[in-house]
Amino acid sequence: MVFNSAVVVAVADVSIDTWQLICRVPPSQRINTRELVDMAFCYPLNELGRFLLCLWSFVSIPPSDSFYSNTYEPISTF
Repeated sequence: MVFNSAVVVAVADVSIDTWQLICRVPPSQRINTRELVDMAFCYPLNELGRFLLCLWSFVSIPPSDSFYSNTYEPISTF
């Protein structure tokens, strides 16, 4: 389903203002649409990306003292 971005932003603005009025948030502490998008989408996706990178590094790179690190060393013959 495709959404019109202007409509989504307008609905988000109205929703943010409505909930902040209901919760009696002072005007000096209210958040705008950009801050809401950062908190709701960008920050969690950034943290998910960091976690996946850490997990990928853990799974892909064996520790230096593992059994498999010695397998690829050439065998020396005398």
